[in-house]
Amino acid sequence: MIFFDGVCGFCNRFVDFVMWADVRREIFFSPVQGETAVEFSLYQDEPPRDWKIAYADEEGVYEGADAVLLVLRRLGGLWTLPALLICVPRPVKDYFYGIISRNRYSIFGRRDTCRVPSPEERERFLP
Repeated sequence: MIFFDGVCGFCNRFVDFVMWADVRREIFFSPVQGETAVEFSLYQDEPPRDWKIAYADEEGVYEGADAVLLVLRRLGGLWTLPALLICVPRPVKDYFYGIISRNRYSIFGRRDTCRVPSPEERERFLP
């Protein structure tokens, strides 16, 4: 499951990409503003500027660059090549991820409301 900022333009583009690339349709999605994120206790006391994309799988919950890279690895195929960056030391990955994350609204835009899944997407989204 991917937890994403439902009003972030960049996060929504990442969700669109994963939905397209996930041919096995095994990855689900939930906005961090939703009930499922509350159950996982994600970012409840943090301002939106500090939110990171999160990915939960059978082994745990991952945030930021590690979450993105593990999602790419899960997609398989050629997407596993950029996932090799998982070997880069965490402070380096977090530094570059942080630059994008802190500036995501100004660079990629912000929606007024959370993403509303289309009827075709609905089965892959949790509240």
